[in-house]
Amino acid sequence: MSKSEFGSDGSISAVRGASGGNDEPPKGGAIPTVKMVRSRAQIQDIVPCCVNQLLTSTLADNVFKIRGIEVSQVSIVGIIRQAERVPNSILYKIDDMTTKPIEARQWLGRDKSKQLTPLPLGVYAKVFGVLKCSAEGVKSLEVLKIRALEDMNEFTAHILETVNAHMILDKARQATAGESSPVAQPAIGDAKDHKEGHLSYIQEEVLRLIHECPQQEGKSVCELQAQLCGLSAEAIIQAVEYLTVEGHIYPTMDQAHFKSAD
Repeated sequence: MSKSEFGSDGSISAVRGASGGNDEPPKGGAIPTVKMVRSRAQIQDIVPCCVNQLLTSTLADNVFKIRGIEVSQVSIVGIIRQAERVPNSILYKIDDMTTKPIEARQWLGRDKSKQLTPLPLGVYAKVFGVLKCSAEGVKSLEVLKIRALEDMNEFTAHILETVNAHMILDKARQATAGESSPVAQPAIGDAKDHKEGHLSYIQEEVLRLIHECPQQEGKSVCELQAQLCGLSAEAIIQAVEYLTVEGHIYPTMDQAHFKSAD
């Protein structure tokens, strides 16, 4: 996944979101040039996250960081536990079950204050927003866009995108920081044994089914759940995440289908 794909559900730039959507150039001068450095671990796009990452992020000099990675605009997927109309806004509480729910506030303009109806309680929703922190240190989201999920596969895809995105961004951060401490390299035979000899039973079963799949698009997470009906969906998703990070499998057409890298 490239960095440009992180915001594929909403083409909202980080600069626009932070400035309130004013795209007019400054008066009395030329438009400043903004350099985009791809190797830098500063994020210009929407980054998929879980709620726990947002609530445990650090804030310094008005910059939020998750494990050293700068974030501003993010996306989360969770259940709507609260939806309340308050003056000039709708107040949601979104729960993805990684920690306590996070507060998400959707501000209403004059033209939307009467027509907009809060999404119902108990539905899964995808939220795009800007991470904020109150004077009391309470983190929340300022909603840019919120919508109910049309397919529960979107929830699974979001989990996988979150793992993949943060893995890529963490590698970029390390490369930028110049972390080049020497590490003893194992022999080729030892490396192969290490890669193949430390999988759990669930991980081995998931890898076997993906490896044996003849379809061009690969094995879907739903198919894995159907064939491994004795396992929980959470256990299968965790196995898929681990195998992806370790390089045993890779996503294909839609981040919910996987093929074996062997």
